Amino acid sequence: MFLAHFSVIMVEGLNNLYAQLMAETRAVHMMGYVLINAVLILFSFGCVTHQKFTESASFEARCHAPDVIRCIGFDSQTETDQYISPPWGQTQKRGVVVTDVKASGTGSLRFEVQANTGADTSGNFSLNFADDLSVQLGEGDEFYVQWRQRFSPEFLDTYYEDGLGWKQIVIGEGDRPGFYAPGCTQLEIVVANMSQFGSPQMYHSCGGKDGQYEPLYQSRTVRYVPNDWITYLVHVKIGTWYKNDGNYHGDSTVQLWVARASQPSELVVDLSPEPATLFGIKIPGTASGYDLANTNQGSKYGKVMLTPYHTSKSSSQGHPTGYVWYDELIISRAKIRDPQ
Repeated sequence: MFLAHFSVIMVEGLNNLYAQLMAETRAVHMMGYVLINAVLILFSFGCVTHQKFTESASFEARCHAPDVIRCIGFDSQTETDQYISPPWGQTQKRGVVVTDVKASGTGSLRFEVQANTGADTSGNFSLNFADDLSVQLGEGDEFYVQWRQRFSPEFLDTYYEDGLGWKQIVIGEGDRPGFYAPGCTQLEIVVANMSQFGSPQMYHSCGGKDGQYEPLYQSRTVRYVPNDWITYLVHVKIGTWYKNDGNYHGDSTVQLWVARASQPSELVVDLSPEPATLFGIKIPGTASGYDLANTNQGSKYGKVMLTPYHTSKSSSQGHPTGYVWYDELIISRAKIRDPQ
């Protein structure tokens, strides 16, 4: 009888202990669940972030900020024309300063995309960071490129036969004394409508990083809309150049923000070795640094090209004439505020 009673007590005790442990375990799981969902919610609302751009300013104020390397407002045909090239093999320029459509000032740069044109539909606007080629950025340097862009409905509504997607900007190797850097370079960073997907995407290197054009992972999508001035901001911080030797460092930064008119910027591409933060506290495991390829010791970032160049576009297709406008181009060593 005593042993039976003792056994009952032991079983009840063990059951109570098990129930208590299970309750504590469920509480821990619930707490973890709540914390994980709280972090996800904060990510959604922007409390967890690498960097936020909330202030806005006029083009003049942004252009004359202390760390600006160069800016151009496309208000003067004379000032702009020297940097415009016609489509390959042609003499007539398809890029021109117009005054009827503009984000600010008195003009903008407009490219015309005509029917029955091949990949180089409209030529380009190419600008070194400095006319004297004195600004060349390499390991340890950091810079931002901001511009505003507008698309006509005809341009966005057309599906271009055989086209692999049109470009918006090429940030690439700068010219050097006695050397002209082409539009396709190993270290280039490109924003483009890849595969005619309908939103800006990025890739790095003109086939020169491990033999590929490497697409950059993006965390969200902001689709193109017609007749709206959209602001784009690219941030590049150069870590250790990747030498195509399989030795990856992951210590470079490439980021892209996109903002509709009168709207705050949205972080679309976020490759950074710096971890995200939650209320100022760094979150382990959230860093996603990148490797920028460059095997030429003399090559550095130093030029931007604005162009609607469309790889593999069929020259036999008839389509409505489309238009692409650019305005408020700024190159800076420090972050650039959103436009007003």
